[in-house]
Amino acid sequence: MPADPLRSFRFATDAQWNTCLFAETDGDVLRSTGIVQPFPAYERTAAVFDSPGARAPVVTRSGEIIWVDADGNLYRLSQCDDAPTVVPAPPAMAAAGRIVATGDALWVSASGPDVLQRFEADTLARILTVDLPAQRVIDIAGDGRGSVFALVERDGTYYVVLVDCAGHAHDPIEMTGLCDAPHAFVYLAASKRFAILAGTVHQRLYWFSSDGRLLFGRPVAAMHPCFHARILGSDGRERVFLAGADSRTFGRGWFVLVLDADAEYLGDVPIDRADAPVTGVTATRDALLVTGRRGLLRFAVADVVPDGAGQLRAVLITPMLSAPDRDDRRRWLRIDATASLPEGSALEIAFASTDDPETRDRLNRIAGDTSMQESQRIEALRAEPDVWHAATEFHGSDAYAHGHADPFSAKLFDVTDRYLWVSVTLRAASGARLPQLSALDVRYPGRTLMQHLPAIYQREEEQPDSFLRSLVGVLEATTQGLDDRIGSMANQLGALTASDEWLDFVARWLGLPWDDGLTIDQKRRILMNAEALAQGRGTRAGLERLLESLLPGVPRRFRVTDATADVGFAAVGGGACPGSALPAMLGGGTRWTAELDSRAVLGYTRLPCPNDIDDGVGNLAGRIRIEIAATGAERNAWKPWLSALIAQMVPFSVRVDLRWVSQRAMQSGRLDGSVTLEGTPSTHLGSDAVTGVARLPNRGVRMSSSGPSITSPLN
Repeated sequence: MPADPLRSFRFATDAQWNTCLFAETDGDVLRSTGIVQPFPAYERTAAVFDSPGARAPVVTRSGEIIWVDADGNLYRLSQCDDAPTVVPAPPAMAAAGRIVATGDALWVSASGPDVLQRFEADTLARILTVDLPAQRVIDIAGDGRGSVFALVERDGTYYVVLVDCAGHAHDPIEMTGLCDAPHAFVYLAASKRFAILAGTVHQRLYWFSSDGRLLFGRPVAAMHPCFHARILGSDGRERVFLAGADSRTFGRGWFVLVLDADAEYLGDVPIDRADAPVTGVTATRDALLVTGRRGLLRFAVADVVPDGAGQLRAVLITPMLSAPDRDDRRRWLRIDATASLPEGSALEIAFASTDDPETRDRLNRIAGDTSMQESQRIEALRAEPDVWHAATEFHGSDAYAHGHADPFSAKLFDVTDRYLWVSVTLRAASGARLPQLSALDVRYPGRTLMQHLPAIYQREEEQPDSFLRSLVGVLEATTQGLDDRIGSMANQLGALTASDEWLDFVARWLGLPWDDGLTIDQKRRILMNAEALAQGRGTRAGLERLLESLLPGVPRRFRVTDATADVGFAAVGGGACPGSALPAMLGGGTRWTAELDSRAVLGYTRLPCPNDIDDGVGNLAGRIRIEIAATGAERNAWKPWLSALIAQMVPFSVRVDLRWVSQRAMQSGRLDGSVTLEGTPSTHLGSDAVTGVARLPNRGVRMSSSGPSITSPLN
């Protein structure tokens, strides 16, 4: 006897994931797809676009990459080009250390200590100049919505001023707590935070909220061996990039450090000495862009974790989960994680539980403490003693197809505490693809299998480490999956919900006209019209419903003509036939008619049998013509099975004349509102070319009676 259907706390949608705490997790992927995964690493080698002394890289809204060089040239590299185009840069842009793209404009701060300039992105025409009197502009950053932030200094105090697209400067926001002199700043639109690089000898990276409140600071030297930063950049959403060099003791190598919105270190990208010093850094969704001595370097996002990139990970902790009140001590059943786990990756499931209200409140205070970044809250929660249980770890293998999600379960049936927190960690080593978590279910039981056992065995559940309870728990965890499969089998009978493999089975079970060569969409449409096809078998309505399923769309791509029913017969001779009208069919003798005259044909004429009745129209009755408008490729694909499907829908005595035509043949030919005037058809050679319609263009060499004449290819 199965257990009652399970209930669960489910995390799969964006709103559900937002209740969790995350660290080192790719927020763009989470928001767009609902999938949890680590930030991807960048390749260790880059594509180089030569431009000596390149600097100030920026990515426009259309994905175009723009930068300038030491000679005052501006480079444009679109997504579909292999090489950039080069044009002279406006003087202010040629001297800029940073260019910011907002919508269809480019902003710079280069002509004066208190002046911003706005240029049109396409034409590079200056369209706006903004004066910020008595304020020294240190750096600028886009706000992600069409305006620009300016980090300014006034009387020894540092502010951020928002300048909109019309050039209006809003009230300044004081950066409270910023004591060191800042050099650069960026804005992260996803987390609404400013990151400011400040200090000369003892550099620090400060993080401020959008209202100017200091959140935290990090010493730059601690991020890499005695690291000294030169350039600060961002992808504008949730990643920060610090470009600089290690100390002389550690080789003075140049690196770009990658940090998340909580200043957590995600990895680094080494920069060749030939490209040092780095003069600018930014990023798109799929590439890291660095400018240096040789030009622009484009590091693509790696499909697998490259050697030297280190281990990637993503961590989450759910909010507190509370089991419902029950008369017995049964609280939880298992944790189900639906994940894609390629070889070289791992999934760890851990949980904390308690029945103590004080412990519950303490953990909730840590989880809700907004004065700490999420990564710090996760570390504090994981450091709580006496509440965390042994973790269950799963390792990826070749058996798990990349991109295909599989279930992984950790048992909870021996946990009797009411309050529960679940932590999931995804890891990927060098050479592995990124693991992905698409859903998390923390399940608790209704009526369990233990309650179907005799009472003497039910008492085993109260015993610690009970073997019987463990055995029944395994059965519940395994058979529940079978129950779910049985409960979902009805979906396999639906035209829209059935899997591709079940479509063939269901159609043959229902006796529908069918062939395995049909496309998936055609199969689903036939199943959706199953009732009408079954009731209309042998009728014109049923035949047309089948053709509509195979060839949907307006106007129709087929025409069914039953001359017997549509026009009827007309009699010729023997006087007037009342009611006859055109169009009509004319009956008459066939070539087998036995008449000994000059029209008799040897081999066909035969003497009639005594019971033969030749009324002259028998050879015309029971014939229908079906015209199908299709291209040559469609005809080749459909010809093997279309006649057989049609034969299943018409009576046995009906003869079908199937004709393949072009879409033009479907037009009525009437000069009314149904006619569409078309231009000159394109000339091409193919199985669907129409003779007499297309013509060769009037260009090139032509022969005439007066000799050859040459016309320009541009004519």
